[in-house]
Amino acid sequence: MTDAVKWEFYLDGDSQCFRGYSEGRENLYFDISGGIDHHNDCMNDDFRLSSVYFDDEDDPDVVWQIGYELASLYNGVSSILSENVRKLELAELLHDGVRVGKPQKRNILALLGKPNISDYLYNQEFEKVQKLDVRFFMMNLATEREDAYLILKYFAVEGSYINYYKTLETLEALSKKTSIEISVDKKLRKAFTNTANNYTLSGLDSRHGFKQAVKENKTPSMELSEAHSFIASIAKEYLNKLANGVINGIHNKSFKLD
Repeated sequence: MTDAVKWEFYLDGDSQCFRGYSEGRENLYFDISGGIDHHNDCMNDDFRLSSVYFDDEDDPDVVWQIGYELASLYNGVSSILSENVRKLELAELLHDGVRVGKPQKRNILALLGKPNISDYLYNQEFEKVQKLDVRFFMMNLATEREDAYLILKYFAVEGSYINYYKTLETLEALSKKTSIEISVDKKLRKAFTNTANNYTLSGLDSRHGFKQAVKENKTPSMELSEAHSFIASIAKEYLNKLANGVINGIHNKSFKLD
């Protein structure tokens, strides 16, 4: 980095992935740059995150919370694409090149909304991000679409039977609300819910508590990795249909649940 920007984060995570982003086109919402030591004319792992969402802020705590939110959305869509992906983490925040303190992440659930940019840049960014990377495209939608936001947020948390069960219920509820159809294999759903609900199969991570007498259950159980694949496949179907609908004018780019 040669010139300091107002706000930027040092990043920890998949350097190979970050390098690909840094060598690509600028992304106003979630721009990863760096990876080059200009003084020694060589590559390094110094990657930075900047965003248009930081530009109007003067309070470092607010910038941190926005950064946490952007990282969460990125990690959510990355988890949908691959269960074992290395998470992106915010290491430090720089203000005009000077490090500032790191506050605790607050549990805030709210859409980031349309950024403070012109309609021209807003529309240009949406057109551009469709061609950059599916992660950035889904994150762009999740700043204004509450259904995309909720799906990404669920996948950003640690995988467990409980969280996957909540995600499944959310996807099914969203499908009814938005009329975006999803395909849920009945046998796989039964195997998943059987495992998620059954203390004898999933232990303390079960959706229900211990039952002294459990009748014999002939439904095959489902490993946690299989549960992830099952729920992620449904999420992908929903998000792909949503994305195509927004692009083709079937669905609005902004959407909030009643």
